[in-house]
Amino acid sequence: MRPRLIATALFLLSAAYACAQQSDGHLRLVFAGDLMGHIPLHKAAQQPDGSYDYEPCFRYVREYIESADIAVVNLEVTLAGKPYTGFPCFSSPDAYAAAARNAGFDIFATANNHCVDKGRRGIERTIRILDSLDIIHLGTYTDLQQQIENHPLIITCNGIRLALLSYTYGTNGIAVPKPNVVNFIDTVQMLNDIKTAHRCGADFVIALMHWGVEYQKHSNREQERLTRWLFDNGCDAVIGGHPHVVQNLTIDANPDNDRYPEPVVYSMGNFYSNQHDEGCEGGIMVELELLKTNNKTEVYSCSYMPVFVHRATVDGRRQYQLVPSTDALAYPNSYGITAAEMASLKRFDSATRTLLQKGQNTFEAYQIQERRFYENRRPVTWSRNGGYQLFFGNPLSGPPLRTAAWKTPLRPSPLAPRNK
Repeated sequence: MRPRLIATALFLLSAAYACAQQSDGHLRLVFAGDLMGHIPLHKAAQQPDGSYDYEPCFRYVREYIESADIAVVNLEVTLAGKPYTGFPCFSSPDAYAAAARNAGFDIFATANNHCVDKGRRGIERTIRILDSLDIIHLGTYTDLQQQIENHPLIITCNGIRLALLSYTYGTNGIAVPKPNVVNFIDTVQMLNDIKTAHRCGADFVIALMHWGVEYQKHSNREQERLTRWLFDNGCDAVIGGHPHVVQNLTIDANPDNDRYPEPVVYSMGNFYSNQHDEGCEGGIMVELELLKTNNKTEVYSCSYMPVFVHRATVDGRRQYQLVPSTDALAYPNSYGITAAEMASLKRFDSATRTLLQKGQNTFEAYQIQERRFYENRRPVTWSRNGGYQLFFGNPLSGPPLRTAAWKTPLRPSPLAPRNK
């Protein structure tokens, strides 16, 4: 059996176990932005023996990622082997991908503008390493036959058949070497993929889009037109990246259509990087919950969690750690946030929240809310008007509600927590 099939089989076995543990027809997804490969990140992870340890980078967000039924991240580097290089042509250590997998990510999207940085060797070795690590991936392929067999990526979990599509606007002008294949934004191919997903019985179709203009904090007309096209042609949600900053989001991509919620996140921004410019110091993780009843699958809730790249000093060495920004502001000592870094953290957190809350289209009085996740294990507090405002370390969703969250009145946190 080929490694790709082994990886898929192992994932489906784990999904089957998850199905036995949870209510049928309820699926929690978590998406994260760009895993970048800047050289300072690798220097900080390098050990005295020359190996690389990225596990501490994810320590404060690992439990949140693991709590999802399926977690997806954009791998914006190649695993082309030594010599390891940063911008503009990335090649990162294999341990980087292994640490992200160990942090709870199940699926890596690889269609992005850096996927051809190292040519055919980069594309094919990246696929080979991801397969060896039992990581499911989509977006780049060794050849056309592999693409046909594996895209759309369709996974059945918790009674819901999910289809994922992945596309990029380009590859920085570098031609894709034959016979390799990269999924480009091409409406002819995309329409065929959406139709294939529905023919395969997909209950819910999500497009992962690598698009937009770098460092622009609002979607452009091209993104918005393409989003409407995707929904009009059978997609149910759109999750985007590439600009390296967070862009606007909404539950109602087409205000003229009130038949169902249409969640779109135009850009999640950076997830893990060494970019310092304002807005690039972090990004958001997006949580999407689906509920299937009477053979109909719909959005149960959608929320986001701002995440900041904290530049810590541990045992005299620089270390990069992902921290939930709201919690880090509330309990800076728990994360070793220095006074010098506090200003940057406050600016990122405030700007991100303002951007995402301002100007959202609403669907039946529901907006995409901020999800707060805390590591400090303090008691959960309940507000009759606001629901659970603070959440400490457990999976974030409760048992399926009878009515999808977007059909209920607007409130700060759509779901009640569930104990492990």
